Amino acid sequence: MLNLKKDFIFDDLMVKNFINTSTEEKEIVRNCRNHASVREWMYSDNIISSEEHMNFIKNLKNDTKNFYWFVQKGQEFIGVISLNKIDLKNKNSYFGIYSNPYCKLKDKGNLLIKCLKKLVFDIAELHTLKLEVIDNNKRAISFYKKSGFKEEGRLKEFVFKSGNWYDMIVMGIIEREKIHGN
Repeated sequence: MLNLKKDFIFDDLMVKNFINTSTEEKEIVRNCRNHASVREWMYSDNIISSEEHMNFIKNLKNDTKNFYWFVQKGQEFIGVISLNKIDLKNKNSYFGIYSNPYCKLKDKGNLLIKCLKKLVFDIAELHTLKLEVIDNNKRAISFYKKSGFKEEGRLKEFVFKSGNWYDMIVMGIIEREKIHGN
């Protein structure tokens, strides 16, 4: 039976499920998520309180559709990856990703994407992986394309931020395409 609530090791990367993180690790994640360069691209871009964050993680214990991992290389926290809306019958999921803005390690994004692909295609044996990215996040769109994701559609004027409406671009990758990019 598939257990995504556990921790994984991929090469020299520790991929620790949020529900297994220490209090200190939970706070590290919250501080990174609240960093302006991370939260500006999230659906919810408000500052997250410690109580909100702890409740979110507590609720993940019984969640069977959404999973979040703390990823570290050696002793350094490099970022967060998540699988959301997992559908095991149809073998698909959405994902989320953000790197630690305080970590100076090069190639963090590629390491995180490699972890995601390993989790999705090798561990969970899903067929399709999707993401949504705000249309003015050109850097992320370019990164996802280099990682093998293709634009599949657009959610018109789907997000309201800073007084403006933005489209969300839906991108995806199919298991047989995972070898492209990373």
